[in-house]
Amino acid sequence: MGNNLVRSNKKNKLFDLAIIGGGINGAGIALDAALRGLSVVLLEKDDFGSHTTSASTKLIHGGLRYLEYFDFGLVRESLRERERLLRNAPHLAWPLKLNVPVYRHSKRGPVLIKAGMILYDILSYDKSLPSHNFYRVGNNGHRLPLDSGINKQGLRAVASYYDCQIGYPERLCIEVVLSAQREGALTLNYHEVLSVSDHTDRKTLLIHDKIHNSRLEISARMVVNAGGIFVDEVNKRIDNSIPRKMGGTKGSHILIRKFDHGPKNAYYVEAVQDGRPFFVIPWRDYYLIGTTDIYYDGDLDHITASEEEVDYLLTELHHLFPSWSVTKKDIVYTYSGVRPLPYEPGKKESQITRNHIILDHGKFEGPDNLISIIGGKLTTYRSLAEECVDLVCRKLGCSTKCLTQSYTLIGGKGFVSYTTDLDNQVREYARRFTLSEKVVKHLILYYGSRFKEILALTEKNPELKQTVCKNNSDILAQVVYAIQAEQAKTLEDILLRRTSIGTSFCMGLDCVQNIAPLASEYLDWNEEQMMQAIENYIEYIYINHKNHLKN
Repeated sequence: MGNNLVRSNKKNKLFDLAIIGGGINGAGIALDAALRGLSVVLLEKDDFGSHTTSASTKLIHGGLRYLEYFDFGLVRESLRERERLLRNAPHLAWPLKLNVPVYRHSKRGPVLIKAGMILYDILSYDKSLPSHNFYRVGNNGHRLPLDSGINKQGLRAVASYYDCQIGYPERLCIEVVLSAQREGALTLNYHEVLSVSDHTDRKTLLIHDKIHNSRLEISARMVVNAGGIFVDEVNKRIDNSIPRKMGGTKGSHILIRKFDHGPKNAYYVEAVQDGRPFFVIPWRDYYLIGTTDIYYDGDLDHITASEEEVDYLLTELHHLFPSWSVTKKDIVYTYSGVRPLPYEPGKKESQITRNHIILDHGKFEGPDNLISIIGGKLTTYRSLAEECVDLVCRKLGCSTKCLTQSYTLIGGKGFVSYTTDLDNQVREYARRFTLSEKVVKHLILYYGSRFKEILALTEKNPELKQTVCKNNSDILAQVVYAIQAEQAKTLEDILLRRTSIGTSFCMGLDCVQNIAPLASEYLDWNEEQMMQAIENYIEYIYINHKNHLKN
C-alpha cells in the first residue's frame, strides 16, 4: 500500500487503535480488533514476521516442559490454541509425532516423564490428536519407536506423543495480516514509529515510511505496543520514563541435509550439557536442530548464531546420534531469534515465565491509553490477542465479543485438508494448468485455497509457470503474487517470507539474480535499485544465516 494512498485516505482519520509491531502478536491483535468493528492500523518497522516470529523451532505445542513448573494454566491454554489452529489454519499446521528418549543421565526419569505425559493428555482432553505411548526398555517385548543410529546406551524408556509442526511461521503471520486487511485493517510494513504525542482525545504517531523515505502522521484513540523484542525501544519513543520490561533470551538453530537412513521421526530430549530441551526435527529436506537459551543484550536487528551455540548444538546432536559425523561444513544454514520474555533479573533463562503480560500503562506507571505486550508464544497468539482486545474494548467503551475462536484464516477457507481429496485436486489442477503435480501440490500446501490465485496469474502470463530454482517447486507467479497481493517490498520479503525459495538449499543465492528483474518490474525499481537489492539480499544471507562459514 503506497504512501500516497495512506496520505490521501487516512490523513484526517482518527483510528480507534494503532498497533506498533507486525509480528504474530501484533497481527493477531489487528485481526481480532478489526473483526470487532474497530478501525485499526498496524505498523511494522521492517517486514511482517521478520524477527522472532520467523525464528522459532516451527512447533505449535502445548509446552510439555512447563508442567515441570506447575504452569498448568499456560499448558491448557496452549493445548486449546493448538487445536484451534489446526482447525483455523489447516494448510499451515499439521500433527507431528515426537519421541522422547529417557536415559540414565536424564534429570527427569521415566516415572516423571510418564506422569507428565498422562497430565498432558488430561489437559488436552478435547484434542483431535492421538494420546501418548510409553515404552520401558526390555518390557513386554515392545519394539521401541526409534530410528537406527540413535544412542541406546543407558536408555531406560521412550515416550511418544503428538504436538504440531508449522512449516512456515512467517506464512502464518502473513495470513493473519491479510485476514486483518480483509476485515478492514490498514496494514503497513516498513513504517517505523518515531514518536507518539499525547492530545486530549488521541495519540498522534509520527511515522517514517522507510520505502519512500518520507514522514507521515497517523492519529489513534489507543496505542498497543506489540513490538516484541523492541518493546522497550518503542516505549522510550513514547515516554522515556517507562522502565525496562524486556529481558529476552536468544535461541539458535542449525539445519543439515537429510541423508539416506537418517531418522524419520522427530526427537525431543533433555540436553546432556544443561538439561534444557533439545530437538531434532525433520523439516522439508533438512533436519532442524535446536535450540539454545541464552540471555541476549546485543543488536536486536542482527541476531546470529554464535560459534559457541553451533558447537553446543553439534555436541548435543552427537550425544543423541553418536554415529553421525556431522561437522560445521555440513550445516546448510543457521538462524537465530530472541524470545521477548519479561525482564526478570537473577533468574536462570529456563526459569523465566513463558506467560505473557498485557500491561496497561495508565493503570500503573505511564501514559493512559497505552498497552504493552510482554512475552507471548507463537502457539498462543490468538488468545493473547483476544485478551488484549478485550482490554482495549473496555477502555474504549465497546462491548463486542471476540470472533477469532472459530475464524478460519484467509488460506484455510475451502482447503481440502490432507486427504485423498488433496491428491485428486492436485491431479485436476496440474492437468488444467499444464503444471507438474509436484508444483501444484506445493502451491496448495503453501497457500491453502489461495493457490488458485497463483494459477490465475499463469493463465494470463504462461511464462510465470517457470520454476524459480532447481532446489524447490516455487514458480515465477509467486514472485508477482508476493508483490501484488502480499505487500512484499524487498527481495528478502519475497524469497524468505512470501515463498520458500530463501529456505531452500541455495537460500536463493543461485536464483536471486534471475528473480530480481521480474521483481523490479512490479516494484518499479531502476537498474541501480535492482543491483542494490541483489547486493542487500546476498549480504543479508551471509551475515544472518551463513556466518558459521566465516572461518
